[in-house]
Amino acid sequence: MGEGRMDTYTITEAARLVGTSTGKLYQAIRAGRFQALAGQEPGAVLRVTPEALRAAGFALPPAPRPASPPAPAPPEAPTPAPAPAAEAAPAPAPPGAVAPEVPALAPERPGPDQALLAHLERALEQARERELRLLDLLAHLTGQRRAPQAPAAPRAAAPPPGGGLRPQIVAVLQQHPEGLSPKAVRTLLQVDHDVRSTMKGMVRSGLLTRREAGRYVVAAGV
Repeated sequence: MGEGRMDTYTITEAARLVGTSTGKLYQAIRAGRFQALAGQEPGAVLRVTPEALRAAGFALPPAPRPASPPAPAPPEAPTPAPAPAAEAAPAPAPPGAVAPEVPALAPERPGPDQALLAHLERALEQARERELRLLDLLAHLTGQRRAPQAPAAPRAAAPPPGGGLRPQIVAVLQQHPEGLSPKAVRTLLQVDHDVRSTMKGMVRSGLLTRREAGRYVVAAGV
């Protein structure tokens, strides 16, 4: 078990314990099946409890039962201690002899692959935790904001009584001094036939002026 309380697991430890992947555990957290505990210090990893894993439907292996203490052995009769034997004195070293040096054992260090793997697992957990927090913040913000209402489409001006198509085109373009394309004019007037040829004829008659990008405006003095 990793650092922290003995009754909690990190996401990686929990995935190994229940025999699944860390991605499925993160999906269960996003879906609200159970909640993870986050530490107060910056960069703390998420932790889950065994109760939360069981409530979400993940099977945990049974906890090992404590071994029963062995039965006490019957007392044995004390045996007399043997007399200490005289230790032989070490032989004196010859003059000029040098004692052999015992090589010191180097401390064992973790392999580079294990250290790199542990670092990558921790970085992956922190990245997924940041993703979960950002998703929660986004859901909170989008829930507070209302969707902007689409602007109402401008209504076409009512055609003058007794007029034809040309007065209707002039009336629509007067409401849009920035200019409109023939397709936009046709949509606003709600007519079935193409008005492109009619508007070109109105340019030749001096009623309209054609601008760049195929837009038409009412000619000056009309």
